[in-house]
Amino acid sequence: MSAESFLSAVVEIAIAIAGFAGIVAAIRHRDIDRWALEEQILLRMLFTASGAAICFALLPAVLSEAGLPGPTIWRAGSISLLLFLFAIGAGRTRQFRKAGLVPKLPRAMPVWVICSALLQALNIHLEASWPYLVGTFLIVLNGFTFFLMLLFGNTSEDDEAIKHS
Repeated sequence: MSAESFLSAVVEIAIAIAGFAGIVAAIRHRDIDRWALEEQILLRMLFTASGAAICFALLPAVLSEAGLPGPTIWRAGSISLLLFLFAIGAGRTRQFRKAGLVPKLPRAMPVWVICSALLQALNIHLEASWPYLVGTFLIVLNGFTFFLMLLFGNTSEDDEAIKHS
């Protein structure tokens, strides 16, 4: 599979995840404004991951059209992805702390995010496509994980119903 076809698949998957999340949000039994704050943040995280996956999957094509050579494309992409990972990590951490929430993320998620960041840092010197492709894949994996958490996670109303039964 070529890098181009892989990145095209990432775009399609990211759009599908965002679309299914929109459907879930539309058919839930209450308005989004009435969702628990943690669920609202989770939905934002899902859409951010999907949007980021789309942007990072399209970035190499834009850089290629600008006439940049392959190694420069992968280095620039990895630098951009690395900066994004730091910015989004810091922003989400502040968001959860400000809300007084502790995110209930899978234990493996921080590991794969840190591994992705390390791969992107390494790729500044390697200038290869595969670390960048792994990074875009892991962004889609984050989005899918958020989707599953939103779909199957207990809501605060569900927790209350369990307590009273």
